[in-house]
Amino acid sequence: MENRRDFLKKTIGTAALGAAMRDRQGSAAGRLAWPGPIGLEMYTVRDLFAKTPKDILKEIAAAGYREVEAAAFLPMNLSVADFKRAVAADGLSSPSGFLDTPKSTDDWKKSLEQAQAFGWKYVVVAYAERIGADGWKRFAALFNECGKLSRDAGIQFCYHNHMREFEKLGDTTGYDILLTRCDAELLKMEMDIFWITYAGVDPFPYFQRYPGRFPLLHIKDLKKGFAGSTTVFPPDSGPNPFAPVGQGKIDWAKIFAHVGQAGAKHIFVEQDRTDGAPLEAIKISYDYLHKLRV
Repeated sequence: MENRRDFLKKTIGTAALGAAMRDRQGSAAGRLAWPGPIGLEMYTVRDLFAKTPKDILKEIAAAGYREVEAAAFLPMNLSVADFKRAVAADGLSSPSGFLDTPKSTDDWKKSLEQAQAFGWKYVVVAYAERIGADGWKRFAALFNECGKLSRDAGIQFCYHNHMREFEKLGDTTGYDILLTRCDAELLKMEMDIFWITYAGVDPFPYFQRYPGRFPLLHIKDLKKGFAGSTTVFPPDSGPNPFAPVGQGKIDWAKIFAHVGQAGAKHIFVEQDRTDGAPLEAIKISYDYLHKLRV
């Protein structure tokens, strides 16, 4: 008959074995890469959204997304008020959005009225043309002023990169000029992981040098076999370099292992072009991110 000592030894041994197995499994599985809500950049479904905006918002929510990043320049066929109601009705929220790049502070004051109407916490701008170092320095000066105006309005001003920001300009780049010349509180970054990868640049040194500077991330994948560039955009037709998240060459587990250092608060899936139906592509991306562990 089993005595108490034998029973305890067996129980402790079984518990220890179970804990060891859980440790191994936990280590192998890791933690959830992004436990927060997964967002979608509306540009991904721009053509569908322009036709049936309310239906597309329902489809986005049905795919699992809980946040959307809008753009004031996308045709919505909805008033801002109706857009906000439709977003809320589907259990979504819109913490950030895109506006046109400011030309002056007076220009930006008008833009901020749009951002406030949308209720955005973050407002993002981007620039796609090639300019020299002096041009980026002028932007940096203007962005500091726009950042002050945004802060006073209760909104965080952010900049979204493409690949030309990483073109070498002597011993610097446009991206580095913005990061060094702009006040860290007045200009934050929405890093687009596709475009920085397309430019052949490693994002991790930026996370290390500027921790907390990247509250927003664009999550989109680059197909294997595509050569990138810091100067030339991929053509709008022909071979498509954009892939659903998890189906390209970007190491997403590595990216998400560093999002805390980056200071990421929101992530937005984006796919500029899709090989099939955009709604199918966004579902593939969501399912991958929803299960990803690091």
